[in-house]
Amino acid sequence: MTARRKYLNYTTPWGVDLARVARAGASSFLIHECGYQPALEGWNHDGVDSPFWRFYHNPRPGCHIVHRGCEIALEPKTCVLIPADTVFDCRAPRRRRACHLWLHFTVARPGPTVLAEPAVVPLNSLLRTLVGTVIATHRQPAGDARDHRLHHQSAALLHAAFACLDAPPLPCMPDDLLQVTDLIHRAPHSDLSNPFLAASAGMSVERFIRIFRTHTGTTPAAYVAAARIRRAEEMLALTKKSIDEIAAKCGFPNRHYFTRVFSKQAGCGPAEFRARQHDKKGT
Repeated sequence: MTARRKYLNYTTPWGVDLARVARAGASSFLIHECGYQPALEGWNHDGVDSPFWRFYHNPRPGCHIVHRGCEIALEPKTCVLIPADTVFDCRAPRRRRACHLWLHFTVARPGPTVLAEPAVVPLNSLLRTLVGTVIATHRQPAGDARDHRLHHQSAALLHAAFACLDAPPLPCMPDDLLQVTDLIHRAPHSDLSNPFLAASAGMSVERFIRIFRTHTGTTPAAYVAAARIRRAEEMLALTKKSIDEIAAKCGFPNRHYFTRVFSKQAGCGPAEFRARQHDKKGT
């Protein structure tokens, strides 16, 4: 007879309940790319405007980025976190190659973003060790085993970097709102009207809108629009699907309406946005 398990609770009186942190969306990173080049040529790019977050670290000094007229040095003793949709320039000295480690990733976090502008994070002993580990793994022979190691190491590196940010903790979202935001991101093509979302949360429309704004800082309609545009940006950058396909999969009735809404949000049309991302591959 199989012994009955006695420890079914996921918390104990002696530990720290971290499920509440996960419920605030503080632990989800979707890592798109990890790169390391010890001698990267031509690292001068104007107007980098990717929809993805970036982690930058340069083991050798000399390079910097420019954001809103301010230079942010990429130094061996620091790393830099750059939020999504932040426009910046990459700069390397003439006749010198950039020694550059980077991560491109998405932060799956409901509500207001944790970071409004690029942040310089000093390398503590843990970050220094993780950076060295990721670089060492990049030097191993290519293959699935190496890539799996890179994925886990990159996630650890991002968690360590975000843990150093001096940012206020996000409040935990109620289960009914978590289900709604999960639905929005999982199925942006579906009916996401206020009445439908309110019914999904088991609330009246008025109460749903009020509680949603309290926990996310925005209206359901604005949240849905932003989620749809963000999904479209990711698909334009990461897939070869046609603009018509992307419009349909992101909940837009046709390509023309999608282009109009996308241009207003992103500052350029979908085709130009896709071309920019492909032109800046490797920045």
